[in-house]
Amino acid sequence: MSTRPESQPHVQTVIEAIHTDAFDSWYRDRKIKQHMRDGQPWRHTPASVKPPNQHAPHRLLQCQRKAYYATQNAPKEDTQPTGVFWTGTRIEEDIVLPFLEDVAADVDDTPAYVQNSMWVDYELETDAGELQIRGSTDPVICTRQGDPILPTEVKAKQSFDGLDDENPTPADRHRAQLHAYLHGLNQTVSYPVQTGLVIYVDREHHDLRAMTVEFDHEFWTKTVCEWMATQSTYRLEGAIPPAEPEHDWECGYCSYRQRCGKGDEPYRDEPVDGFLPLVSYPREQVDRALRAEGGTETLTPALAYHYSELAAQYDVADWHCHSCSEAINWEVIDWDGDLTKPPVCPHCASNNQFATLSGPAPGTQGDSE
Repeated sequence: MSTRPESQPHVQTVIEAIHTDAFDSWYRDRKIKQHMRDGQPWRHTPASVKPPNQHAPHRLLQCQRKAYYATQNAPKEDTQPTGVFWTGTRIEEDIVLPFLEDVAADVDDTPAYVQNSMWVDYELETDAGELQIRGSTDPVICTRQGDPILPTEVKAKQSFDGLDDENPTPADRHRAQLHAYLHGLNQTVSYPVQTGLVIYVDREHHDLRAMTVEFDHEFWTKTVCEWMATQSTYRLEGAIPPAEPEHDWECGYCSYRQRCGKGDEPYRDEPVDGFLPLVSYPREQVDRALRAEGGTETLTPALAYHYSELAAQYDVADWHCHSCSEAINWEVIDWDGDLTKPPVCPHCASNNQFATLSGPAPGTQGDSE
């Protein structure tokens, strides 16, 4: 009579190995390896503060304040939607790129080809001084020699609701991005590169809509270039721009809504440096902000409690009491980590007063006492 083992060999070991922490570490290493294969190590290295006159096409016509916070490495308050980025990449590389290759090969008697991307890096003289535009395009239909003919900008959308079928016009932000590529690519060849496509793809059904964009000199100079000049001025002066998103709903998805004053925390118009006291940040964003060039190097007491391994590597600010102005070492306070119930100030409590502790204000966390 045969006997069966109570369980398959190593099953429990495998089960124990498949958990969230293991996946997070595996996925992080996987992204690093992919970046190295693609020749893009900058994607996983600490972020650097961009020069005031340098602009990336994908940020054009964003809310001026959001762009300012992003380029100055303000800590992001939410986890990056990796799944959304991955879906967008797969749509571009597995659907749009092969489609463009087949279409380009069948046009006229001279077949065209498709490059996955082209790099643009050029200077632009404006009334506000010289601006620099640097970025990488989406697929570009090009000649056999690799010269650009028709650049595209691919955008994956949740749905096509809101697109005007009778008068199909891409969003100004997407037009601006494509204009930046058109202006740069036009300088690399002897013939005009004045036309591009904004290609929208429905994430769920993979429907595709291509919208033609002709280079509009007035839109480029009066809207896009003026936006860049204004953003550069704010960066040079170290002044926080106004919060003026194109649509009100954008604030709910912004990575800096608490710092800006559009969230549910009691903060408003906060400077770039430092974490907000008693605000939770994703582990990856805390680590990125700590390692970023020009970023904060000090944890708030609340973050030190939640990320003890980082507290062992970086400085931690003291607790502060706004009632008695006492500063207290974060390690001596017994607290359960509930951000909605900050710890009570022991000095005020000893005087029969009630006051809660908080971290230092943003921009002051690196200051010595």
